[in-house]
Amino acid sequence: MAVRRWLGDTLLNAGLVTRQQLDEALAVQNTTGQKLGQTLVSLGYLTDSALLQTLCADAGIPFLSDAELKPETAAIDLIPIELARSHAVLPLKLESRHLVLAMSDPFDLLTIRSLTRAAGRSVRVVGAQRESVLRSIDMAYRVAAVAAAAAPKVGVAMASGGASTAPMSAPLSSPPKLELARGSEGARSINRPGWPAPQAPAGGADDQGNASGVVDDIIRRGVDLSATDIHIEPTTDLIKVRYRIDGLLTDGPSFPKSAQSALISRVKILSTLDIADSRLPQDGRARIRIGGRSVDLRVSTFPTLHGEDIVLRILDRGRVALELEKLGIESDDLLLFRTALQRSHGIIPVTGPTGSGKTTTLYAALAELNTGDRAIITLEDPIEYEMPQIRQSQVNVRAGLTFASGLRSVLRHDPDIILVGEMRDQETMQIGLSAALTGHLVLTTLHTTTAAGTIPRLLDMGAEPFVISSAVTMFVSQRLVRVLCTQCKAKQEVPTAVRKRFGLEDATLYGPRGCSSCRGTGYRGRLGIYEILPMSPDIVQAIFDRTAPEQIHKDSGRPTLLQDGMRKVRAGVTTLDEILRVTA
Repeated sequence: MAVRRWLGDTLLNAGLVTRQQLDEALAVQNTTGQKLGQTLVSLGYLTDSALLQTLCADAGIPFLSDAELKPETAAIDLIPIELARSHAVLPLKLESRHLVLAMSDPFDLLTIRSLTRAAGRSVRVVGAQRESVLRSIDMAYRVAAVAAAAAPKVGVAMASGGASTAPMSAPLSSPPKLELARGSEGARSINRPGWPAPQAPAGGADDQGNASGVVDDIIRRGVDLSATDIHIEPTTDLIKVRYRIDGLLTDGPSFPKSAQSALISRVKILSTLDIADSRLPQDGRARIRIGGRSVDLRVSTFPTLHGEDIVLRILDRGRVALELEKLGIESDDLLLFRTALQRSHGIIPVTGPTGSGKTTTLYAALAELNTGDRAIITLEDPIEYEMPQIRQSQVNVRAGLTFASGLRSVLRHDPDIILVGEMRDQETMQIGLSAALTGHLVLTTLHTTTAAGTIPRLLDMGAEPFVISSAVTMFVSQRLVRVLCTQCKAKQEVPTAVRKRFGLEDATLYGPRGCSSCRGTGYRGRLGIYEILPMSPDIVQAIFDRTAPEQIHKDSGRPTLLQDGMRKVRAGVTTLDEILRVTA
């Protein structure tokens, strides 16, 4: 009974359950005899992960996030894969005479004794979420198999840097294959008979099974982690994998140099690139099916000193919110934006650096405008998401289809709404402005730092002030900030001087803490902060007077990116550090 009181008090103090939930669980427990923690989980008041973290903290057992599960081959070799899977146990590393194991139940003494006998050495355990352990088991054992097949004398380590030369002690079951989603050529398996075989690495590996399984796992893990990009980077002696999650790169597994050819060839075959050409950059696409849904991949290769660098952009429409309400636009700004979208003509440039969410905002706008009674045509580079009833076109500079030439042709196809992926040059800009003046609604992007900063950019590209003031309906600028994890965010103490500087004296501020739900980062997902600047008589005059952008925005009275970010900080959605990171 004392243990139950302690666990209940701990959960209450951590804010994981309420007093009412705890009292209800204790009443149920008196009837069922079940442990208090499992009772709270069965009632839906507590997650398995939160319970395990609490129990581990009490027992002094470390709890590792998904990103911290980085096994070394020397440890993998000591535990057969069947035993690892059946007990949800991941061998991590060797410490002197001890084998460190990540377990979903680090309090299972019988399993610990069994693993001690199997490994032939003493065991030290750490806790980890069951799903993370199982996912890491599949990838780690396949990585080790690729290393053993490609170069028996070269070990494979995860990003932590460990290595081993020991051979695999257990057979590797065949990994499940990703499938190409149905498209214009129908459904096809990635391992379709008759496709050219990948180039074998120097060690002569059989990469049809192992390399394809590892690449499949790399992609599947990227999708599971909600990564936007997967980087496969050759170095002097390793092939590193990194995932871009919530805008920041996170280390993934590493591979021996001898496996480089097999893995790169596998990615090239997946995206129908030329595996024989490693001297020039290549771009390709693939559509795969994971968990019953289609995911598009945009693949880019680039020759570097140590081999071809590969980036896979994950375009998972099921994960992207193509709804204006879900982007982070405040209600008053959203009303102004929607009003501009309902106009029959004019141009709306959305600005910001690469990776600031401009394309997602434009796609969300098109999704709202796509009511079936208007002709919508896009000119993109590249097409990121296919949208029904919208005619989408891909720029192809080698074939002569540029933004400028394509836009001229688009105007002859009776469009109501035109999306121009980017205004990169003077010719495209002039045609786009002319289209906006002749009865078309034009959506486009520019690379400027602020909404008002679009004005001098257009002037520098040769646009006349009277054309800008007549054609542009609204200027939009945006950034993406990480969102605090709702499962673990905690109140944060901020110095009074800092609060005063940003007008946050009376606000309750929150900061990241880290849990299994957010992989220990304290953040989960991203949201936009916006600058919405509608055209007005004062701005028209400022354009003719060539007023500085900072003064234009100040005179408009509209919230800046920083001020909109402070609204998100006040609401407890993100942190002051995040806002300053993207606006400084």
